Amino acid sequence: MTNKLNVLIVEDDENDCKALVAEVNANADKLCLAGVSKSSNDAFAFILNHKPHAVILDLELQEGCGDGMDLLDKLRSIVISPRPYIIVNTNSASKVTRNSAKKMGADYEFAKWQKGYSPKMVIDQLLRVMPEILGCEEEPPAPLTEQQLETKMREFVQDRFNELGVRVKNEGYDYLVDAVILAAKGQNHNWGKIIGDKINKNESSVTHAMQYAIDNTWSHGDINNLKKYYTAPLGKNRYSPTTSGFVLYYKQKLISYLNQ
Repeated sequence: MTNKLNVLIVEDDENDCKALVAEVNANADKLCLAGVSKSSNDAFAFILNHKPHAVILDLELQEGCGDGMDLLDKLRSIVISPRPYIIVNTNSASKVTRNSAKKMGADYEFAKWQKGYSPKMVIDQLLRVMPEILGCEEEPPAPLTEQQLETKMREFVQDRFNELGVRVKNEGYDYLVDAVILAAKGQNHNWGKIIGDKINKNESSVTHAMQYAIDNTWSHGDINNLKKYYTAPLGKNRYSPTTSGFVLYYKQKLISYLNQ
């Protein structure tokens, strides 16, 4: 089992950040500094790609890009497993703000303005919950069952869709995930019919929902983000990928991941 807790610090105040980093490094036998960010956008991408065990999050981020509430909102709107343990640090005395942060997924909260606050208190809290985060000692992993493999594939595809910006609320989101997994298993066509038969919907409805989810992503997504995470050509006179092109692109990514 992993014997160190990987910690991401999201803090734009230079002194606060240095103090937290120093406390993490002072407990290097139990904690590992996974990364430091002062931008909620960068932190979100880091969490998707590196899956730290814990995040120490400043709510305000006045010097960075976005804020802590924005990051919490993004994390609760996606499917991610395992979800990191999140400690919120804030200068806000507003109970509404602090309670909102907890409702949006913060696990613990420290008010920087309270008497006696110190970065050491934050790290001590992580050390207290570390056994629960890491779990019990594991035996050597057994070969994956069919269901475990399905879950592993689904989580990988969902992570890739999340970083691209495909909206979970779009009906076609789950259909696209299913289609990529089907393609990785060797089923390279008729995804709409196969998925539709499984959920008692007609093929055209499923196919339309998948293309709509793709078109919606390219219509409302960050263009730089789209270019970064989707590098396949779109085709002549197209502003978004075809369903076939999109699914096969992520099929290759999934197969590469499984073959690592």
